[in-house]
Amino acid sequence: MNKKFMTLIAGVLVVCSLFALWGCGEKPVTNEDEIVEDEIVDVTDDPIEDVEAEVEEEEKPAEKPVEKPVENPVQKPAEKPAEKPVEKPVEEPKTVGQKLLADFYAKASSGDVMTVAKAIVSNEIIQFPGDAMAVEPGFLSGFDNYEVHGFKNGAMFGPVMGTIPFVGYVFELEDGADKNAFVDGLKANANLRWNICTEADEMVTGVSGNKVFFLMCCSTFETEE
Repeated sequence: MNKKFMTLIAGVLVVCSLFALWGCGEKPVTNEDEIVEDEIVDVTDDPIEDVEAEVEEEEKPAEKPVEKPVENPVQKPAEKPAEKPVEKPVEEPKTVGQKLLADFYAKASSGDVMTVAKAIVSNEIIQFPGDAMAVEPGFLSGFDNYEVHGFKNGAMFGPVMGTIPFVGYVFELEDGADKNAFVDGLKANANLRWNICTEADEMVTGVSGNKVFFLMCCSTFETEE
């Protein structure tokens, strides 16, 4: 009897102790509580979202940097060096007539027809005493029966004497005169053998301004030995 009573009192005391602890806010720890606390997961770190984020990062292709187009430099064609024009050498007059024609071109503007004629007949190439004289339109030496007209001033130059086949003229034409027609008339009617004893080798003509040059002569004054 006493033993049962003691056991009952002990159980009452245990219950009172439990209520006392419960009233003070301390909940006795049980095995069930420990298990619950171990299973609590922090919702702030959602593993599903982390996995999805990782998948998105893996699936998103890496942005390829924009390649700057390579500019192909336009190749400028090599500049061809400017070709220096080939200067054609001035041919030296070879015959007597060509040399005296060149002398006429050089002196045509130096004075009237008489001045020019005397300058030409004084050229060092001429190897005979020469002179010049004024002429009028009409029959002139070297043209047989052809009358020379169409000039306002004229001068003839040649040897003072002898049978040398040489006769030359400097004519001055009127302004606006047909110079080509005048020269053609001289060439068509001149006679290289006007001097009965000898014959000229060449007939040379030229025009400078209003002046006309006409000459029949030997091509050279050199004599064959």
